[in-house]
Amino acid sequence: MVENQDALTSTDDKILSAAITLMEKKGYKAATMKDIAEFAGFSDMTLFRRFGSKKAILDAAVERYSYTVSMKKIFEEEIVYDIEHDLALIAKTYQKYMKKNQKIVMLAFQERHNHPEIAHKTAENPKQLKENLMIYLNKMVQKGKIKSSNIEAVAMSFLWMNLGFFMAQFVAGDQVSPIGEDEFIKSSCTLFKSGIN
Repeated sequence: MVENQDALTSTDDKILSAAITLMEKKGYKAATMKDIAEFAGFSDMTLFRRFGSKKAILDAAVERYSYTVSMKKIFEEEIVYDIEHDLALIAKTYQKYMKKNQKIVMLAFQERHNHPEIAHKTAENPKQLKENLMIYLNKMVQKGKIKSSNIEAVAMSFLWMNLGFFMAQFVAGDQVSPIGEDEFIKSSCTLFKSGIN
């Protein structure tokens, strides 16, 4: 029985992985059930039996491949209330999340008008991160370690800065700049610290 369940999971994983890859490359509409079946190495009947429709495949793929990172755990267990250290930790976590979700993120961007539910799903983790970052920044203000300002604007500026790096790397690699992730995080966190101190 376990072997059958593993085979089901393996088949589903292959189908969902193929679907996300093709939908991200071609777009949802252009990636046909036949294309997905061929890419996954199955017949289109297998896809229909398992999922019923291309929309059901998309929903299952978004659910399966929208990796989540426990942002709350990071804020509860790893923050030391040193702004530069903590921002670097948060930035590394954010970049890790975005890399794991890059196909889903790009698919959400491409399909935001036709399938807004993908964007809603991919927004859950960044929204959680923003909320935790705001709590952290408010505590830093209370401790007198940073100046008081519009905390949501500060949190979003930090997240948008990191999103910009991710997008530039994803779309153009090092064609925009050869600066790697570690150097970006170090430099941007130092600069950000000086702006909010």
